[in-house]
Amino acid sequence: MSHRKRALSAVAALAALVLVGCSAPTQTGTGSNAKKLTLVTYGSAFQDAQEKSIIGPFRKKTGISVTVESPVDPARLKVMVETGNPTWDVYVAGQQDVPAYCGKYFEKLDLGKINKDDFAKGTVENCGVPLDTYSYTIVYNKKKYGANPPTSIADFFNTEKFPGSRAMSNDPAEGNLELALIADGVSPDKLYPLDYDRAFKVLDRVKAKTVFWSSGAEQVQMMEQQRADMMLVWSGRGYEATQNGAPYAPVWQDNIYHWASLAIVKGSPNKVAAQKFIDYAVSKQPQTQWAESIAYGAANLKATPTLDPSKATWDSSAKDHRAVSHQIDNSWWAKNQDEVVSRWTTWTAG
Repeated sequence: MSHRKRALSAVAALAALVLVGCSAPTQTGTGSNAKKLTLVTYGSAFQDAQEKSIIGPFRKKTGISVTVESPVDPARLKVMVETGNPTWDVYVAGQQDVPAYCGKYFEKLDLGKINKDDFAKGTVENCGVPLDTYSYTIVYNKKKYGANPPTSIADFFNTEKFPGSRAMSNDPAEGNLELALIADGVSPDKLYPLDYDRAFKVLDRVKAKTVFWSSGAEQVQMMEQQRADMMLVWSGRGYEATQNGAPYAPVWQDNIYHWASLAIVKGSPNKVAAQKFIDYAVSKQPQTQWAESIAYGAANLKATPTLDPSKATWDSSAKDHRAVSHQIDNSWWAKNQDEVVSRWTTWTAG
């Protein structure tokens, strides 16, 4: 999901000022009779699946009108809130944006109808509830390694045992440094603060053989063209590529479990309707329909999607896949992401 943007661009923010007026927002939709809201989401197939499984059924059930805009735009979000003129209500936020912007750009939610036990531990926060899940996981070319496939992240960084080219995200926030440390023997509960020197030393093992991707479409293209023998990719994009004939299989051991969250924009003009939408969107039935509509997992663990075998192979929310997963410490990242990105940029350019 290329929607995982974590830094607010000052240049983009200034440009967004042209788009956003400076008048005070109307508050007519904040009462219990609010009948409209605006949802900002990722667009494309993601938006289509939301419309089918969540938005359409919510409109029918509640009579609340939902206007959908895409893509998400952190810079515009910032300007809307800071100028006191938010026209958005519900925002699909990256998991690290939620703690970083809680109380500043996002409202604290009413979690009275949310059972945290229905979601993976640590995914429900004061300003966000998870909408979907995906994993950042290893895939390997079956033609290359079919008789001796990799089984863990240590194999990804072992070019002697598993020779061949590699690919990974150019965004370190997907989990590149964490996975490098786990491959080097660091216990997942001892990852933070990240040991940069140790992590980059492990990453150096594959750097010369690695190409970096920057979008979901690029991942799919790489797999379809077999440009790397072993890759770290989003599980949903792995499914898409294999449906198109790419000869890859996933390795779930040591996958990084990710999610996107639903948040309410600070100063939302339709806050009550926004809360109703979130409560509905993360409940069991819409979540079941969501997982059946797209190759991303249900965030609500009580969801019971019926998946064909090919899709189930790539389901990040499956119990056995979650059992061998790791989660990034979002609070640590919220405080340190600028430093990590700076170090990553220096390493990739060196």
